[in-house]
Amino acid sequence: MDCGGVSHLNPGTIAWFAIGGVTAAALLFVTASFYAAELFTRSKRRRVEGTPETLGLRFEEVQLRTPDNVILRGWFLDSPGARATVIVVHDGTGTRTDQSQGLLQLQRDYVNRGFNVFAFDLRGRGESTGMRDRLGSGEQRDVAVAIAYVRRRTEGLPLVLHGFGLGASLVISTVAAGAPADAVIADSPFASAREQLRFRWARVPDLLFNSACWIARRLYSADVDSLTPQDAIISMGETPVLMIHGDSDEVIPLANSLNIVAATLNEGVDLWVVPEARHCRAYADNRDAYLKHCLTFIDEAVPRRLLAAVG
Repeated sequence: MDCGGVSHLNPGTIAWFAIGGVTAAALLFVTASFYAAELFTRSKRRRVEGTPETLGLRFEEVQLRTPDNVILRGWFLDSPGARATVIVVHDGTGTRTDQSQGLLQLQRDYVNRGFNVFAFDLRGRGESTGMRDRLGSGEQRDVAVAIAYVRRRTEGLPLVLHGFGLGASLVISTVAAGAPADAVIADSPFASAREQLRFRWARVPDLLFNSACWIARRLYSADVDSLTPQDAIISMGETPVLMIHGDSDEVIPLANSLNIVAATLNEGVDLWVVPEARHCRAYADNRDAYLKHCLTFIDEAVPRRLLAAVG
């Protein structure tokens, strides 16, 4: 008999409802974790807009294959009697011709000042193959392959790496891991890929974020903990490094570069803080000052006597 219109559930039924609720919540969490892992590693591919020919420069198309069978596409700009070679490594959401950062114009400026230039698209970006952002783990291989190619091609000519954003973080870590370079210019690097990813996805709960990172590593071989410039710079020895960062960077805050510099005792590491500059915009907004800093740094990092010996 129903007393007062209240129905009663026996303990077994309540237990089944509880189990069902927990199971549904677990499935929802796992589904959300897989979806977040897919978002974290989704390729940020954009078109390569323009070529050096549009700026009156001759260039050679280049294709390189990485150890894990990714094809990297780029070009080599030859400067007759070059004093050194510069490898330009773009930001995570850009390409070798990123217009907002003026990368094609920067390549022209280097060539006109006596430098060879090699510029390429990281995996999953521009015209290079690859279906995923590997959160730095695969991209470090890309930079190492580019360095090896330029070293073979230029037969001992001094090598300078110039990276932007993700590319800046990659060049620091790749050289720290043993890839040979004579100098590094790092424009707007982050201190840690995990911390930067957390900054970008600040609204994702910690438990879900950590679960997604674990799935990204297992499912997509995207190890967010493999790229930590703040730790890596300690292993760079005395390699000269010029770090550039805008104090109005909204994508990778200035604190990242400050922390990287604070982590090393290398007296060859210098930081130029650019007033009011936004993310990787220091060159595009003030070309003359930017070039002056970079060229002065290169002259000091790669002595003229060495340049004369190989020129």
